[in-house]
Amino acid sequence: MSEEGNVNFNSAVFYNGNVSFYNANFVKGTQDFKNCYYGDGVKNFQYVFWGNGDVLFANTSFGNGNVSFVNASFGNGNVNFKVCTFGNGTKDFKFAIFGDVQLSFERTVFGDGAVDFAKAEFGASKINFNKASFGNSNLIFDEVEIYSVKLMLKSVSFLQGKISFDEFKLKNGEVYFDRSEFNNVQLSFFKAEIKHLSFEGCRFNSYTDLRMQHCNYLNFSDVFVHDIVDLSFEENPTAIKTINLFGCRLMGSLFLSWDRNNVFRQIKSNKDQDSSHFAWQFNLLKRNFNNIGQYDDEDKAYVAFRREELAVEKINISNASWFKQLYLWLGYYFKKIVFDKMGLYATSPLRVFESIVVIWAFFGVLFSLLHFLNLGKTWSSVGNPDHMSIISQSFYHSAITFFTIGYGDVFPQGLSRIISSLEGFVGVFMMSYFTVAFVRKVLR
Repeated sequence: MSEEGNVNFNSAVFYNGNVSFYNANFVKGTQDFKNCYYGDGVKNFQYVFWGNGDVLFANTSFGNGNVSFVNASFGNGNVNFKVCTFGNGTKDFKFAIFGDVQLSFERTVFGDGAVDFAKAEFGASKINFNKASFGNSNLIFDEVEIYSVKLMLKSVSFLQGKISFDEFKLKNGEVYFDRSEFNNVQLSFFKAEIKHLSFEGCRFNSYTDLRMQHCNYLNFSDVFVHDIVDLSFEENPTAIKTINLFGCRLMGSLFLSWDRNNVFRQIKSNKDQDSSHFAWQFNLLKRNFNNIGQYDDEDKAYVAFRREELAVEKINISNASWFKQLYLWLGYYFKKIVFDKMGLYATSPLRVFESIVVIWAFFGVLFSLLHFLNLGKTWSSVGNPDHMSIISQSFYHSAITFFTIGYGDVFPQGLSRIISSLEGFVGVFMMSYFTVAFVRKVLR
């Protein structure tokens, strides 16, 4: 069949039985199949050449049976399946070719059976599935290569089945599933390449595979996760460049690694967020790593969380009155130096131990300087039987003072008495700090 000009099947009724437009050639014009009714049976549009006009199937009821657009060729017009109703059976668009089209399945109801776009070819298109409803069916975009497209699946309801975008190639395009709900649905983007992928406000109740080959931006904000979301792709662990987890609620788990996936960079590279947003996400990841038993990653996420909290505190101090700033800055630098630099917020006993050695040596040097400057002395009360030098005696006094041993064989005089009292307090504090960090590591 070959037609040139407009074709009008508007409101046509096709009763039960197979309907075939196999290998039809619509050269140009508008092809109007709106408001049609098809009974049960196969609807065959394979190898149809639709030309560059609009192809309109809006508000059509296809009944039960397979609907096939395999190897169909669409030009640069609009392709409209809005508010269509498909019965049970496969909706097959494999190997179909679309030009620069506006392809719309908005508010379409898909019955049971696969919706298959595997290996289809798209130009610079916009594909709209907004508010569509999928029953017990699979949505398949496997091995599809698109140069630039915006694929919209916002507020879509997926009841049961599988959504597969495995090896989907869309480096310069965007895919939006915002506010969609995935019930008993397995979602897979294995080895997919996408510029922008958004799941804002979605709900995941089944395993989700996001081990992508490339993704510039993954929006996981305000998502509810009730199962496993796998983000750890061993072949290319840094595939996701930026991720937004702000507002995410975890009833399940995120599978990823702090170092291999470079999670710190993934969060911090979001230029639209500030330290309060970063702190929220790092705290979420800290709890996630604890739940899945990655305790070293938990510690790193916790340190990042506390540092972002400190950055928020610094901003708040700058906005306070000058009188409050005097003591608020003291608290800020105490946290920054003692809690962060000296012990990484009690996550690293080795860092605390190193800090202890540095502090002990610092006081040893200080006692030596005070002695030589005649500002304070450290004397042996037993006649210095080991004939230690002033420096050795100062370091020895620093050790027994820091660790609160208190043999009494070396005692301070002058300004060294005040310094010794201060070192004793610092020693008790640092030993307690070390104990907390060490026990925390051992118990886990």
